[in-house]
Amino acid sequence: MSLAILAYVAIIGILGSAAWRSGVTEKAMFVVNVALLWLSAIWLFGYPALIVPAVLAAISILALLVIITAGDLRASVAAPRSSQGGYARNQS
Repeated sequence: MSLAILAYVAIIGILGSAAWRSGVTEKAMFVVNVALLWLSAIWLFGYPALIVPAVLAAISILALLVIITAGDLRASVAAPRSSQGGYARNQS
């Protein structure tokens, strides 16, 4: 979905579609152009253009680590069974 939205942004959409359909040189130039656009945003907007992507990247990496490690939280626990084949009951 986000790639489809970026295709409608004039500069990134044109550069991205050219890089997607072309060879290795165009892909490398796309990366260079995106880096230069980011440096231009830092020059134009200043420090927030540098900090906001870094904070968003840190949040996404933290979320990724939580997703990776959360699979171990749901360990299957089998209920103890009695010798009659049913669940164990308190016989007091």
